[in-house]
Amino acid sequence: MGKLSTDSLKPVQKPRKCPKCGKIYYGYPALSREDNKTEVCPVCGIEEALLAYLRQ
Repeated sequence: MGKLSTDSLKPVQKPRKCPKCGKIYYGYPALSREDNKTEVCPVCGIEEALLAYLRQ
């Protein structure tokens, strides 16, 4: 097997700051249900989804 070069290792996702809660997160954002434009952290995305479900 070949050796893995450390030069080719890059972070998969850059750090982002959630506009709703202000926390730094990594990974893929969730689309806010409030305006369908804003990218929020996955935790805030789940919270918005649960609140929308409970309001039905």
